[in-house]
Amino acid sequence: MVIALVPLVFFGFNGISQGKQMIKDKAASYLANQAIRNAESIKQFMSERVNDIHLISSIIDMSETNFGHQMNQIANDQHRPYIIFFVMNESGQLIFNTGSENIDSKILKRAVQAQLSWQEAKIAKILNIRRNNEQIPVLMLLKSLPPNKATGEAQFVCGVVDFRAVSLLLKENNMEDTGEVYLVDRDGRFLSTSRFGAKILETRAPMINHLPEAGLPAYQALDYRGKSVLQARQNVPPFGWIVMADQDMVEILNRIKVLEKKAFFYALATGGLVFILAFFISTAIANMVKEKYQREKEMEFQVIQKEKLASMGLLTSGLAHELNTPLANALLYSQIALEEIEDPSCDKKSIAQHLQTVIDEVKQSSSVVKNLLYFSRHTQDDLGTVNCNDLLIKLMEIAIPHCKTKKIHVEMTLEPDIPDVLADSSTLQSIVTNLVANAIEAMPDGGILALSTRFVPVMKLVKIEVADSGTGISKEDMPNIFNPFYSTKKPGEGTGLGLFISYEMARKLGGDLKVVSSTRYEAGKTGTHFTLELPIGA
Repeated sequence: MVIALVPLVFFGFNGISQGKQMIKDKAASYLANQAIRNAESIKQFMSERVNDIHLISSIIDMSETNFGHQMNQIANDQHRPYIIFFVMNESGQLIFNTGSENIDSKILKRAVQAQLSWQEAKIAKILNIRRNNEQIPVLMLLKSLPPNKATGEAQFVCGVVDFRAVSLLLKENNMEDTGEVYLVDRDGRFLSTSRFGAKILETRAPMINHLPEAGLPAYQALDYRGKSVLQARQNVPPFGWIVMADQDMVEILNRIKVLEKKAFFYALATGGLVFILAFFISTAIANMVKEKYQREKEMEFQVIQKEKLASMGLLTSGLAHELNTPLANALLYSQIALEEIEDPSCDKKSIAQHLQTVIDEVKQSSSVVKNLLYFSRHTQDDLGTVNCNDLLIKLMEIAIPHCKTKKIHVEMTLEPDIPDVLADSSTLQSIVTNLVANAIEAMPDGGILALSTRFVPVMKLVKIEVADSGTGISKEDMPNIFNPFYSTKKPGEGTGLGLFISYEMARKLGGDLKVVSSTRYEAGKTGTHFTLELPIGA
């Protein structure tokens, strides 16, 4: 479960972090697009108004009698964005206007100031004018006309644009609960209304001269209300205006909180599912491993038992003589005792001696059979303690008759009072039996078989050494003798599993199996020396 959850938690946190960044990036990109799009809309709006004033200046003729009718018709056609059109001379005298009300003196004053330097259609600053007891933001467009033919004075046509149209245009792009788009000048003064009550030419928005996150589409700042917002802006050339698009950070962060809640519930659901799956899968795997372990253990035991019996078959080939001799003696003395019983003059003491001889011979045969059964029995013992000296003595009682027939002299050097080793008896029997059987096979013409035990207190190990004076193992074969199915015997004479199993079993018992060997082609005595190292019992 932990293995499954760790990457899920990592990817979950990574996903939430990326999700937060994506929400911020999406909001920043949206605000930036809103600022750019509305800046283009305002530029388009202003371009149309400039074209209007150019068109008016080109089509009207002050000398014609229907001049007033033409201006009124144009004003009616352009009624929505325009409040009024008027014509004035360079001294500021009003010549004609399309409205019925008087023109505000501010407008005339602004027009006089503007016409001194304007030769083409220009844009004056936005003004607030009062009309019908209402403050209206207006923008004045001015274009020169041909001079008066009678007086030679310069004349100008002026269009007063109702700038509330821009506020309506921007208001349509407000988003969600706190997102808004508005227009300001370079000083931050509002040129349009806002959804939260900013007043045109009165309310000021804080302006950041150097953006804190250059290159990013939006940045975090404080707006005109003093609230933290994600803000984007776009210049509207050549008018010197700036379109601002912002949204409260609280609203943006609320989306992140919603994402975190969803992620939390998803994590709970996923964690529960992982727990359930992990429980069932781990249980299934544990059962499979347990079953496989039991099966492999059984197969391993069968292989060990097979190798042990094969080795015992070799060692017991000389037992026929060992069993026949005491049994024949027992039979002989039994017959003598029977004959003496039938003879009335026979001494009972003599009969008793003969019967005692029969008992001794039978006990000797029983001991041999008992040792044979001890080494060949089919058991799967758990780890316990085994005395190596007792094990070797019982084994050699079986093997010595065979060694005699092979002209092999057995030398045993057993350290007295040696501590027991931690092992199961069946496995240890198999290892030692295999080593002794291999040693005997390595001396087909006879030799010396040396067995010894010794205790190494520093390492808390008992060493069982099995050495022979046989042909030895070549350097080429030495690296492979513990490999499975590797044998130096002739085909059909061995499985190549004996030393492999012995080595693996020694390691399994927490010990080791080492070998040193030399052949007749090498310096020194020939033969092989195996050392079995086993940890002592507690």
